[in-house]
Amino acid sequence: MHPLTRHRELLDLSGEDPWVRWALPDPLRGEVWVHEGVAMVERVGRRRGFWVAPLRPGMQQLAGGADLTPADLTGEADRVRAALTQLRDGGHLDRLGSQSVSVVQEHGPVAHEVLELGQGGDWDWMWTTTAPPVASRERDVVELDDTADAAELRTFSTTHNPRVWTEIGTGRVRRWVGIRDEDGRLLAVGGAEAEETGVPHLAGIVTDADLRGHGLGTAVSAALTRWAVAQHGASTLGMFSDNGAARSVYRRLGYRTARAWHSRELLDAVHERPA
Repeated sequence: MHPLTRHRELLDLSGEDPWVRWALPDPLRGEVWVHEGVAMVERVGRRRGFWVAPLRPGMQQLAGGADLTPADLTGEADRVRAALTQLRDGGHLDRLGSQSVSVVQEHGPVAHEVLELGQGGDWDWMWTTTAPPVASRERDVVELDDTADAAELRTFSTTHNPRVWTEIGTGRVRRWVGIRDEDGRLLAVGGAEAEETGVPHLAGIVTDADLRGHGLGTAVSAALTRWAVAQHGASTLGMFSDNGAARSVYRRLGYRTARAWHSRELLDAVHERPA
């Protein structure tokens, strides 16, 4: 495995991959290696582990290997298998206290062959550098507060999206916005965290379950995206891959998928955690 220490080197090898540019900090944190054209990037902080992704210069905007032939994908799978084997047999996962591994979705089966993996999810990492068209309900968007409105945000979010994982009231979300009805009741909310690069990362976009399809989520997302692009030059987000309705909204707002991840817990790490 070839170690990397410079963000610029990884960005060059990836062909200016937007995930490398906007999600990974400069200078890089943790350990980073490249093995047979596959990057292994240590994830530090929460959910310690590794991102494992083939470097595809010129194809970084086409998640899922859309332009790869079956033979290309087979060869790539072999290289991903070799990289994961290096992590496992070299003792790097144990040495660094890794708790999870994320691989590109098309090579999820390979990860399960090499590693003992448990629960997790499939999700898309998306990005844009363009301000979206103004949404019809964007004029109704108001500012919310992570502390003062925490209880209301938490109740609304868990009621209308049981899968929501965004932290509320901890300061992790830098900006909250929402839409209220005439009586002040929340109809939709959305927040912006920050990538390790400082670029805003949309999170916690939730619409009242009875009002979906009326443009409320679009308005909240558009307002946050417009602010992020104006302030930082880019906006990113993560969404569950099975949420086709959300993907359609984000694509209309200018987002593209750079990486579709298959993220799973390492079973050995789960078993060895302190009680």
